Formats: sequence, structure tokens, C-alpha cells
Amino acid sequence: MRTRGRVLIVLSAAMMSSCKGRLLPVSDSDVAAEVKASGTSQAAAEVGLATLRSLVQQQNYAGLGFSSVEQAQHAQLSEPMRIYRVGLDVLKAFKEGSNVDSLLVDGRKSIYPVMVDQRVVSSISVTQREDGWRPTDFGNAALARALSSHRQSKDDIVIWVPAMKIYFTARGSGESLVLTPIMDDPRFDFKSGEAMPASRAFAVLQRSASDYNGLPQ
Repeated sequence: MRTRGRVLIVLSAAMMSSCKGRLLPVSDSDVAAEVKASGTSQAAAEVGLATLRSLVQQQNYAGLGFSSVEQAQHAQLSEPMRIYRVGLDVLKAFKEGSNVDSLLVDGRKSIYPVMVDQRVVSSISVTQREDGWRPTDFGNAALARALSSHRQSKDDIVIWVPAMKIYFTARGSGESLVLTPIMDDPRFDFKSGEAMPASRAFAVLQRSASDYNGLPQ
């Protein structure tokens, strides 16, 4: 029952995040600590999906993206997207023309959109630790839908800039790396779905990062 209680805490947080329409991770390290590690990300995602199905209830199904408790029993995993992170310090030091790949840190994390009837309704994220993979994030329906709607290939990745609270889908590498904002962001004049070279996007973010005071945005 202890694991169930921990996961319920995470699901409650997911409900609140979803209701506010925020595109932020919802996670709890206690979930990862109490679920047995899996050898692959896919296996961990299957464990997460089974957990999600079992915990969706009458009072929380809507906040998790489902239209009914019964609908959750038909949920399936879609193709995952690997998540890469860009830290504030490296972003501040970035100079236009530099190797953009050097900014990306493998988050050892993947997000799996959760689908019902070919429609994205929720997500499960899995994280790799020293002993294997575990499900660590549940819900995040708004984020999953936004990422999926701007995905062009199963090989696309997610780039997350935590300090700026911004996500991109991305494809390519080096000079060919292209980022696509998943939502309008007037802070940087980014338009949802308008792809741009990574060097240009990071140059814009670098200017804001240089003035960033560390306070929540």
C-alpha cells in the first residue's frame, strides 16, 4: 500500500498541473525508489501504464486526461521521445556559431504519450537510474499533446530548457539541428510550430539567460 500511496500523491499533483494548463514535469522521486527497476525504458513504461490504469478513479480521471474511468483501461503507449536538457550555465556561455550539440545533456529520460482511440490523452515518463529504468512522471496531458502535435518523426527528440520553462521538439544534429517550439512564447517571439535552426533559437535564449536572476518566471 505504501507504493500506491506515493503514486496517488503524484497523480494528485498531475491533476492540479493539468487543470492549470502548465507544461511542466510532475514527478516524485519516491515513486522511482519504490517501483522495481526494469532493464529497458519500454519495460518501465509498461509498468507505469499498468499502474496508471489501476489508479485512475472516478474522482481523478478527468485531471489525468481521460473521459472516463473505463477509457483508461483501453489506454496504450505510443512511441517515446527522448528528453535532452539544456542547463542555464552552458546556455549563458553559448556563442552563436558554437557547436549546439555541446549544449545538450542526455536527461536519461523518455516521455511516452498515452493514447486512446489514436488520440493522445496523457503521458508516462521513465527515467534511467544506476540500477535500471523506472516510471517517474504521470499525467502531463497538455505537454504530451503539444509534443505529439509537433512531432514529425519517431526519431524526434525533446529539448527542455528548465530555467526558461520551454520545450521544443527537435530533429537533426550539429548545424542541421532544428528546433520547433511547442507553444507560442512572446518572451522570445517564438511561434508554435515554426521550426528554426537550433543556433538561432539558442542565441535568442542566451540573451535572456544572461540577464536571468534565478527567480521563478
